[in-house]
Amino acid sequence: MKLLVITWYKLKIMMGDRLFFTAMIILPLFITIATGYALRYEKLNMIPVAVVDEDKTGYSALLLERVGSKEGLDVKTVQRDDAVEMLEGNQVEQVFIIKAGFEERIKSGDKKEIIDIVSSPSSYSSEYTSEVIAGEVIRLVTGNMAAAWVAGEYGKLGKTVSESLIEEIIAYNDSLWEPKPPMTIEYKEQQGSSVNTVERSSMPAAAATSTGVIVAFLMFYILFSSGWLVEERINGTVKRLAVGPNALLLSYIGSILALLAAGMLQIILFSVIDRLLFKVELFPGVFSYLLFLVYIMAVISISLFLSSVLKTQAQLQAGAPVLALITGFAGGCFWNFVEMPASIRRLSMFTPQGLALSGIKSLLADSSDLLSVMTPLIVLLVIALILLPSSYIIIKRTLKTNN
Repeated sequence: MKLLVITWYKLKIMMGDRLFFTAMIILPLFITIATGYALRYEKLNMIPVAVVDEDKTGYSALLLERVGSKEGLDVKTVQRDDAVEMLEGNQVEQVFIIKAGFEERIKSGDKKEIIDIVSSPSSYSSEYTSEVIAGEVIRLVTGNMAAAWVAGEYGKLGKTVSESLIEEIIAYNDSLWEPKPPMTIEYKEQQGSSVNTVERSSMPAAAATSTGVIVAFLMFYILFSSGWLVEERINGTVKRLAVGPNALLLSYIGSILALLAAGMLQIILFSVIDRLLFKVELFPGVFSYLLFLVYIMAVISISLFLSSVLKTQAQLQAGAPVLALITGFAGGCFWNFVEMPASIRRLSMFTPQGLALSGIKSLLADSSDLLSVMTPLIVLLVIALILLPSSYIIIKRTLKTNN
C-alpha cells in the first residue's frame, strides 16, 4: 500500500510540470499524427477509390457492381465535386469518372475516352486499380463485339438477330470470365524464409521513422524525469528517507514504477491514436509491448545511474540531451531503421534504442515469434538488472560517506 502511495505521489510530481509534460508527450503525439497520414496510405489491405457515375445506365451500374465486389477495393460512389475533394484530402487513391454515353458508346463499339481517371501522385496502387477497371470494361466491350460479329454474319445470310439472341451471346461471353477471366495479373508480396536471410522488411518508411521518434522521445522523457534523485539528494530528502525503515528503498522502487507507468502511457497513447485515426497497427502484437516495457526499464536504469553519479541537476540537464541524441542517431531513431546499412546496424546494437528497434523489426515478420526478440529482450533486461541495483548501492554509499 505504501508503495502505491509513493508511486502515485511520484507520478503527480512528474505530471506537475505541465510545460515539460506537453513537450515530452503531446509533441511526439503530434508528430505521430502528422506521420499517420503517410502511414495510412503506405500500405493498406483495402485500396480506397471513388467512382463517379455520370451515365446512370444499366452498363454503368453493372460496372460499379462488378468493381465493388473485387477483393481489396473499397469503392465509394460519389459526385464529381466530392470525388475531387476526397482525392485532394487523401481519402481515396484514385477517381474514376464514368462519362455520359458510356453504355451507348460501348454498344456501338466506340471505347475511346469513356472513363476519366485521376490518380493521387503518392499512390502505389494506381496501375493495379486501373487494370481492374479496364478488365471489367473489356468484359463489356467483348460481349458487345461478339454480338455485333454474330449480327454481321447473320446479316450476310439475309437474316436478322433477335434481342434475346444478343442477350444470350453477351451472357455466354460473360460465362467465359467466370469463375476467373481468361487472363489475369497476379500480385504477391514475397517474404523470406528461415533459409534465406532477407535484409529488407516490409515496414513502410513512415512507420519506421515514426517508431524511431517514439523510442527517442521515451529516452528524452525518462532521462529528464529522473532528475528528482539529484534534487532530493541536494535538498536533503534522501538523507531523511534513509532514517526510516526501508523508506529509501520504497521511494526508489516507487520512482521506478512511476517512470515505467509514464513511459508505457506514451506507448499506449501512440498506439491508440494510430489505430483509431489511421487504422494502422504501429506496434505488431503483444510482444512488442513487452519489448517496450523492458526497453523502458533499461532506460530508467540508465537515467537513475546517471542521477546517482552526477552531482547537480545542471550536469544532468547538460548530459541527458547529449546522451539521448548520440544514442538516438546511432540507434537509428531519426531515419528508417529498416533500411540501415549493415555496418550502422551493428553499431546500433550497442544502444538501447537500436536494440528496441531491432526487436520491433523482427516482430514485423511474425508478431507471435517471441524467440526472434529474445536477444534484445535479454540484453535490455541485463542492463536494467545491473544498473538499477548499482544505482541504489551508489546512493547508499554516498549517504554513508557524507555521514
